[in-house]
Amino acid sequence: MNLVIDIGNSFIKLAIFQDEVLIHHERVTKYTVAQLKALIKKFPITKAISSNVRRSEPYFFKFLDRNYQLLRLSHKTKVPVKISYKTPKTLGLDRVAVVVGAIMAYPNRAACVIDIGTCMTFDYVDEDSKYYGGNIAPGVELRLRAMHEFTSALPLLKRKWNPELLGTSTQTAMQNGAVWGVKMEIERFIKTLTKQKGKLVTILTGGDAAYFGEIVDSKIFVDPILLLKGLNAILDYNS
Repeated sequence: MNLVIDIGNSFIKLAIFQDEVLIHHERVTKYTVAQLKALIKKFPITKAISSNVRRSEPYFFKFLDRNYQLLRLSHKTKVPVKISYKTPKTLGLDRVAVVVGAIMAYPNRAACVIDIGTCMTFDYVDEDSKYYGGNIAPGVELRLRAMHEFTSALPLLKRKWNPELLGTSTQTAMQNGAVWGVKMEIERFIKTLTKQKGKLVTILTGGDAAYFGEIVDSKIFVDPILLLKGLNAILDYNS
């Protein structure tokens, strides 16, 4: 069994894989050594991998270092994709992992992976597993928060899908700007990339994947745990 850990901007995601099969998954804001020991007692792992986008590491990593030789994903880690990126040291580890997840799920096919969380990343890998790069944009919650924090009068709102394109109040105008804005950005990106690169499969992943999977008017697949699957594949690739 493999332990896979993704430390994102907002959440810690942990998963247990037996070979390629996911058998346990949880998403938390904090995690302790005691919780980790209880998890491993239930699922006796043999190796572990982590992806961490934060500047600091959680304390329980020390326990994994001592007992399981934790593999920390970095730009030096061997991965089953060819990275064509001008600054590989600054390439987000989560972006590498989702691309690996895409080529494992859809081998020999070009893919666009859109990871929707605090930030939204768009990444492209071709049918020969060559990664070309992509874009980074603010996610829906970040857009709503930015409108509140960088103005003097606009309120802090929760997201809401309004079927009508035009907002009829400040509240609906802001919600539409955030939610419709993300929806239309995704749709236009897929259309433009397909025009430039040709036929491809599009996968939405991340915390908001299911939410936007319901409202995006494009042919897409939704896999919220694609990143975890990619990390598991990278761990096996390095074993």
